[in-house]
Amino acid sequence: MKNRQIYWHTDEHEIMKEDCFIYCPICGKLLVQKIIDNHLRHTCSDCGFIHFKNPAPTISLLIINTDLVLLGKRLGHSGKDIWATPSGYIEFDEDFLTTAVREAAEETNLQIGISSILNITDSFFPPDQHFLNIYLLAHVKGGQLRAGDDMIELRWFPLNGLLPEMAFQEDIDMIERYRHKVGQFLPVEAIE
Repeated sequence: MKNRQIYWHTDEHEIMKEDCFIYCPICGKLLVQKIIDNHLRHTCSDCGFIHFKNPAPTISLLIINTDLVLLGKRLGHSGKDIWATPSGYIEFDEDFLTTAVREAAEETNLQIGISSILNITDSFFPPDQHFLNIYLLAHVKGGQLRAGDDMIELRWFPLNGLLPEMAFQEDIDMIERYRHKVGQFLPVEAIE
């Protein structure tokens, strides 16, 4: 099994859409385009603001219970009504481990322990979405399973059985990576 980390969600590697900023979010002046660090970037000639268009950092959780994996049917526009691992955005004031605990509680109503980092992937959804995903291996510490937030249904699936229709190839590959114990998983700090 190949260790894959870059995922394009189109048939071809499409060009990602240009920046949609028109006005400076700091001073409100019209932005201009300049080449900075070999990239065309929207900048403000008044206050010096430069818009660096970066990927959105996210976490995805492979929650394991003995020989079962927890999947949820998605509510959001990307992968709506299709199965995926619990996941979410890392907030500006959160570390990725705190995000994982929060997202698990919001989407599954479970308290989790995080065992390790399974993998890190890039996911491109042209024309304008790019996510840097941190996949974490987790286990249940408490709570009663209940779908919430971005999930409309939750279900445990056998790790060695057939998976339902999955929204993202990344999730399928991470389940396979865990099934076959591909590579070493990186330990994480204990959360206080």
